[in-house]
Amino acid sequence: MCGIAGIYGVCDKETVDRMVEVQSRRGPDGRGVWSDQEIPVTLGHCRLSILDLSSQGNQPMSYADGRLWITYNGEVYNFKELRTELEKLGHHFHSNSDTEVILAAYCEWGSECVKKFRGMFAFAIIDRCPRNGAPQLFLARDRLGIKPLLYFDNRSEFCFASELRALLASGRIDKKIDPEALLDYLAVGSVFQPRTIIKGVKTVPAAHWMEVRGHERKLVKYWDLHEDTAGLRKELQDIPFAEASLRLKSILQNAARYNMVSDVPVGAFLSGGIDSTAVVGFMGAVSGHKIKTFSVGFENKHRAIDERGYARIAAGYLGSDHQEVVVTSDEAAKIFTNVVADIDQPSFDGINTWIVSRATSRSVKVAVSGLGGDEIFAGYPHFRRLAEDSGAPFDKFPVIYNILEKAHKLRPNFLTLRLLSKFSKPVERLSALRRILENFEIEDDVRPEFNRLFRKRIVERYERWMLSDADEIQQTSYAEVNAYLQSTLLRDSDVMSMAHSLELRPMLLDHHLVEFAYALPPEYKLKEKETKRIFVDAASEYLPEELKTRSKMGFEMPLSEWMADELQERFTALLHSDNAGLLFKPAYLKRNINLLRRGNPPRALWAWGILLSWLNENKVTLE
Repeated sequence: MCGIAGIYGVCDKETVDRMVEVQSRRGPDGRGVWSDQEIPVTLGHCRLSILDLSSQGNQPMSYADGRLWITYNGEVYNFKELRTELEKLGHHFHSNSDTEVILAAYCEWGSECVKKFRGMFAFAIIDRCPRNGAPQLFLARDRLGIKPLLYFDNRSEFCFASELRALLASGRIDKKIDPEALLDYLAVGSVFQPRTIIKGVKTVPAAHWMEVRGHERKLVKYWDLHEDTAGLRKELQDIPFAEASLRLKSILQNAARYNMVSDVPVGAFLSGGIDSTAVVGFMGAVSGHKIKTFSVGFENKHRAIDERGYARIAAGYLGSDHQEVVVTSDEAAKIFTNVVADIDQPSFDGINTWIVSRATSRSVKVAVSGLGGDEIFAGYPHFRRLAEDSGAPFDKFPVIYNILEKAHKLRPNFLTLRLLSKFSKPVERLSALRRILENFEIEDDVRPEFNRLFRKRIVERYERWMLSDADEIQQTSYAEVNAYLQSTLLRDSDVMSMAHSLELRPMLLDHHLVEFAYALPPEYKLKEKETKRIFVDAASEYLPEELKTRSKMGFEMPLSEWMADELQERFTALLHSDNAGLLFKPAYLKRNINLLRRGNPPRALWAWGILLSWLNENKVTLE
């Protein structure tokens, strides 16, 4: 895993070196900068050595007698098979790295090469002598968007990097907030890609490549979870459950085998949940040795959210080499400061990954996680709720919806929220997921300049993910993968793990596995109260009974307790800041300050604390 940076349109080693430096923790094992005055272009790279630990794996790397140059972040797990195929086609290699295989694949197949890659990747290739209409600069990102690739384009210069902080370090970008991105953050606590929090900076979307020829830009989508599973969905619609489970088990074994490809030891996060336990089980089975596993817990006063007991059960059952780390409240202020510095863009999420990555990185350079299992196997409670609501045409009664909305505003509760969902349109149900501020709160508490037409704008985010030919579970999975997974979980997991120079591999997001899970009949994933039904069956031999029957519990953090105690003074100051006054109405700020003093802050306040601290840290204002 690495950090990449570059500028197309100018030869500027000093700036690119600065861009590499600010993301050096992504690659502490080596760095390099290459430029070509004729194009002109400059590429930069910092390296975390995972495959081919020798200097032959250093980047930027060249191929074809210096015609092609690459800066690359990620792992292509099937590089050995591709190398064998390319050698038969006449290609020769000087390293044992996947980087050189990517270059040879691009030389042989052009942009279509990305469809052959199995793994996680973000890279930029310079072609000094383009042939047959090929671009001079080619950028690509993996199917699920596991690895980041951000860019800023003013037509004369095209800047790109793994992190926003690197683009800001170029000195070429005005630090202005994107108002649309800010609305996203107010609604769900993160920014929907391809936007970023800074106006003018975008993300190359997942499953896309970009071709740059002079001032011409072409963005191409090369994979879509729904479109690319049309044949598989038809094939699996009548498959017997037992057969489907056996096929899923085989795919899980292959995914584990590929995720173990490394020239350094590979560990795993282990929370004691179904996903992480199954992942560790398959890793141990395919590798034949003990897996180093890591979990995080909290002191006794937060024992209600401490999952170490379940993690111990899983570790004992699987025979892993298990380590635990206890987080105390005394660390809260320091953790908050470090998270704000490392998060790159504001996000409500990510602190959990920061903590477990810090612990894991002390022992290994690579860790595998169970991220993605809930999205592809219908593990969240709202999968059932949305499936139930989808069968009722209640959205035909807008008058009733308006009455319910007024009642919910007067006295928000679970019942009015459920009824609102039933009387909403399908796209509105999806847009209501994971909300930090509900519609009436945005209207009442956010200053008018930031909430104009907010309902229409928020719903529009999800309209592009509405499907007419998908079952209820597939529809929710498709939206979750394209929204929450890509723009929150994966983005935060990458930046928070790389803050500790740790490569994090989400095994359950192997695209063959994701496609198979998505294409399965809905009742194989969710039936009555049984969630992840087929996944539990396929991984059954690695799951102790205590974990099969436990209630779902995410990695909870004592955020409200920390804000009410160790962080109260800091959060109170943040609510008195200029940016807070520009964003929220006075009554809302006063109400939250009082809640802080009484020791009962809402969880939403954590999102505002991260946002306001990030703005201060990066000297960004809302004006």
